[in-house]
Order: sequence, then C-alpha cells, then structure tokens
Amino acid sequence: MKKALLGLSNNIGQHKEKIKIWADSFRKFSDGEVILLAANSNEDDIKVCNELNIRPITVVVEDTWYINHKRLDHTYNFLKDTDIDLFMITDVFDVVFQSDPFQKFDLENYDLFMGAEGILMSEEPWNTDVVNKVFPGEIEVCKHHEIICSGVIGGKTEQLVSLYKRMYDKCELGTNNHNIKDQAALIIMIAKNEIERLKIFNLNDAWAMHCSTSGPTQFFESWGLRNTIERRYNVPKMVDGKIYTNDNKLYDIVHQFNRVPEWKDILTNEFK
Repeated sequence: MKKALLGLSNNIGQHKEKIKIWADSFRKFSDGEVILLAANSNEDDIKVCNELNIRPITVVVEDTWYINHKRLDHTYNFLKDTDIDLFMITDVFDVVFQSDPFQKFDLENYDLFMGAEGILMSEEPWNTDVVNKVFPGEIEVCKHHEIICSGVIGGKTEQLVSLYKRMYDKCELGTNNHNIKDQAALIIMIAKNEIERLKIFNLNDAWAMHCSTSGPTQFFESWGLRNTIERRYNVPKMVDGKIYTNDNKLYDIVHQFNRVPEWKDILTNEFK
C-alpha cells in the first residue's frame, strides 16, 4: 500500500525551515512520499523542494486571501489522478510528527481519520464566529459538536477525493465574510452526518494534538479551555521534549506547535 504526506504552500523559499520540519519529521517515522502542492511557485521554490527531497506539484492560486479553502480544490485535483492509496493531508508550517501517523488507522472499519480539539463549538468563540459569518443559520446544527480540525486529515484516497470536493463546493457556496472557511464547512458536514466511515480521534487517543485549544496558548486559561478539557479529557503535557497525553501516551502528531513559544524550539530543533 502506497502512502504519502500531502500539503500546500506558497512562498516556499521563505518558509524552507518550516517545510523541512514537516517533511523530515514525517520521514523519520514513515517511508511514504512527501508531496507539496507548490502554489504560485518559481524556479527557486522548486529548487527548495528538490533540496528537501519533496515532490513539487505546481498549482496556481489566483486569490491567496482565500488560500485556506482554495487549496481544497487543488488537493482534490491531485488526489483524483494519483495511484497512492493512503494519505496524510496536513497544514505545512505548523505540523511536526512524533511517530507514524498511520499506525492507528483501522482501515477495515474506517476510510477517513480526523482529530477532535477537545472543545465544543459552543465553548469556543473563534469557530462559532466563522460559522455565523460564512454559513449563516447553520450554527444550531453544530454548536453542541466538538470542533474537528481541518488541518490534519488522513485516509483512503478514494474517500478523500469525495471529501475534498464536497468541502470545496460548500466553501464556495458560503459567504465571503471570512477568509477561512474550510474548517467551518467540515464541522457542519460532520454534524449533519454527511461523512461516512469516519473515525474521529479524541485527545486521549494520542493521534493528533491541536495546540490552539489543547495546549498552553494565550487562550487556554483566558477562555477557560483548560478546565473544559480537564473535565472531558486529559490535558496534554510535555515530557523530555515530546508531547504526551496525561497518562503518558505519545501523540503521533502535534499541530500548531508554533502557538506555544516554550514548546516550539524543543519540538523542532532536531529537524532544523
């Protein structure tokens, strides 16, 4: 079974160090290929990809203000023509791998794999605001559902093709009152049971940890997120330079590590 890591980036030359962390940490634990959709790239950008042993796929994003959901269309177009069987599709600048992200996949019972953030929509103002702005009237269907992060998604290629096409179409039908639409679209689709054979890992499963809500960011205390996560799950912790669940299970993926300054360098020094 062929496996790969896939992401999209523009301004590749400016972000070489971040892209290297993403690619090298993945390759430390997986023999899968690393592929980058190289948005609006030039010769220097392609050279950087080659230096990092990343396969570049050149794409054009005409309006980068909406790159967060425009990438969905480019991802779909790549996936529908590939012969790779299994993907991790993630954000690029703020993802570091701590072990093999495919190891927890139960491929007999599930096709798609995502990670919950530990917080309900009704408990976190940013995602609620985006849904209200982009998809007016749809907050009621998802406000009691846990936030699912669109920046780390894995699964079988055929089902990912369908997922990314439907996510993109939903984003395009939304308003332009916010430039980040993809996560809101995903959360609504899940709340409406529109995604079959989906496995959602929670914080205690130790698959993906999303620092924006589950780590000691500026909002962790001020928004009351720590108390909420403590009631529902374990609060992730750093031990000897790695991020674990409170009961000492190593997370496969740490996302948004750059939002925790005291964690950033410790998690990434090995790959610089």
